[in-house]
Amino acid sequence: MTASRRISTVVISSVLFAASAAASELSYTFLDFQVVGHSVDAIGRQSPVAGQTVDVSTGDGDGISISGSLAIGQHFYASGTFQSSIVDVTGVITNPLGVTDVEDKFDLIQSRLVLGYQRELGENFDLLFEASFDSTDYDFGSFAGESFDVDDTGYGAAVGFRWNPHPSFEIFAMSRLSSIGEVNLDTLEFDNEVLFNTGVRWYFFEDLGLSVDYEAGSIDTLRLSMRFGFGNLPW
Repeated sequence: MTASRRISTVVISSVLFAASAAASELSYTFLDFQVVGHSVDAIGRQSPVAGQTVDVSTGDGDGISISGSLAIGQHFYASGTFQSSIVDVTGVITNPLGVTDVEDKFDLIQSRLVLGYQRELGENFDLLFEASFDSTDYDFGSFAGESFDVDDTGYGAAVGFRWNPHPSFEIFAMSRLSSIGEVNLDTLEFDNEVLFNTGVRWYFFEDLGLSVDYEAGSIDTLRLSMRFGFGNLPW
C-alpha cells in the first residue's frame, strides 16, 4: 500500500469514526408545559334496557399536558407525557316515549412512556427512533344507564426528526404507530392507528422556547408548548 493510500485510509476511517461518535447539539433534557385543543372522532350505540337505545358522538375539547425528557449518554433518552382534557359529547336517547337530545362532556386522559434513540445525520439534524408504552382512558359517565367508558394500555413505535436550521428555530416531525389508537365505542376496544405530528419551535433564549405542533389521527390535537431546556448535561 502506497503512502498516499495509507493517508487516505486513515483520513476516511477518522471521519467515519467521528461521525459515528458525534453527539447531537440539540438538547434531550427538558420540560414542556402545554395547552392542547382536540377534535375527537368517535361514535357509538348501546341499548342499556330493552326498547331503549343511546347514541353518542364526540366533538371538540381542550386540556393541559406536561412532558419531560432526560438524555442518557450521547444517543439515548427517556421521556414521558401526561395529558388530561375535557371533550364535548352529544347523545340521542330513543325509547317508546320519544327521542331526547342530550349534551355533556367527558374526560380524556392519555399518557406515554418513551425510550428513544437519536442519531445526528447532519449539522443540527437528528433522526429519532422511539418505543413507547401508551395509555388512554375515555371516561364518559352516563346519560341513561349506558356506559361507553373504555381504557387500555398498549405499545407504540415512532420515527421522526428534529432540525435546527438556525439556533433560534427548530422544525420537527414524527410518525408513530400505537396499538391503542382509534377507539371503537360499539365494541369498547381500541384499534391500531398511525398518527402524524409536525411543528415548529422558536427559542427566544438558549434553553427557553415556544412551540406549536399539530397531530393528525382519530384525535386531532393542536398544542401550544413552553419548553424549559437544560442543555446537554454531562451524563
